Amino acid sequence: MSLFVIDPDRGAGEALCGRLRDLGFETTHLADLADAAARIGNESPVLVLLCAGRQFDVALERLKQIVLQHPNVAVALVSDAPLDKTDVLAAIRRGAIDVFDCVAVAGLDSLIRDAIARVSTNRASATSAEQRARGAEVQLRELQRDQRAGRYIQMGMLPPSPMAVDDFRLCHRIFPSLMMSGDFVDYFRISHRHFAFYMADVSGHGASSAFVTVLLKNFSRRLRREFRPRMLKAPGEILAWLNRELLDNEIDKHVAMFVGVIDATTGQLAYANGGHFPSALLVDDDGCRVLELAGKPVGLFRDVSWESRQQHLCQRFVLTLVSDGVMEVIDKTRLADKEMELAAAVSRCYATGRPIWEELDLAAREPSPDDMACLMITRGLP
Repeated sequence: MSLFVIDPDRGAGEALCGRLRDLGFETTHLADLADAAARIGNESPVLVLLCAGRQFDVALERLKQIVLQHPNVAVALVSDAPLDKTDVLAAIRRGAIDVFDCVAVAGLDSLIRDAIARVSTNRASATSAEQRARGAEVQLRELQRDQRAGRYIQMGMLPPSPMAVDDFRLCHRIFPSLMMSGDFVDYFRISHRHFAFYMADVSGHGASSAFVTVLLKNFSRRLRREFRPRMLKAPGEILAWLNRELLDNEIDKHVAMFVGVIDATTGQLAYANGGHFPSALLVDDDGCRVLELAGKPVGLFRDVSWESRQQHLCQRFVLTLVSDGVMEVIDKTRLADKEMELAAAVSRCYATGRPIWEELDLAAREPSPDDMACLMITRGLP
């Protein structure tokens, strides 16, 4: 099982080859790209590992050259530094079959063998039941790779976390149940003194629901450009506008959504609820209160209106929204007990300044049966 490692850094290349040999792979290190191109054509390795090093743009050009010269040879890009979504997508577009980001010794064996299995199966003709099963497995991996790329794109649509608007601080965290999420959050300045925020939970989860979040992001951009001043005090009209958009596009999805607009000068919050559960929780020196407000989900019915309410925000407060997926992982049986546990956790966040996802230890509860999303808006916290 012959592998080629292409790395101009001889020390780093030999070190990677040593790791691969320890895992049972027959490995050759090549430092010169011209020599590597010739040997790839003569020896047809099962997989070529191209090391990115510190010059990622140079590595992309090398990847492009190898793929053009040897289109039937599988090339994976290896990086010992974190890559952002733009780098990963650029490598995939230039022909990399996979990108190994910060590969650890413990996971290197499975990553390499998965890549080799994918390459071998694509080349083989599936004539037996075993080959057909392997082909299905490869297709699944290809789908997972496409979903990984989709996840990079979707996560790139989210706003910065944390982000400051005057003396308000906004932060969020999303935990998809699959590769992509039907939960979405956004927040942005909408006028010189107002900023808007929302949490949306698209019906279902996975790729089809994640597609609707692209429409939501586009709606955010339109809202910034085309909002009417009365929406700043009546965000129920924002839900009515989105409702018409979803119905006119005949999308077979509905959205549970809480939307708010905060006047950063006066500290006044205007909010509306389109079927979002659980309700938003506001904690300040007077205690914890539920911003409970009924309303139908968005995208189901025409000629629906949504009530808007006002709430003054103190100089020190925490406003927290979570999706219903968070409620599913809270270790209580009765819904009332889950709501009490969530309120207690938000109160602890007010005292400590910790984010709600750390207070509930949501990262340790993955994978979850449903998408989980958290949004926090604070002022005056540590």
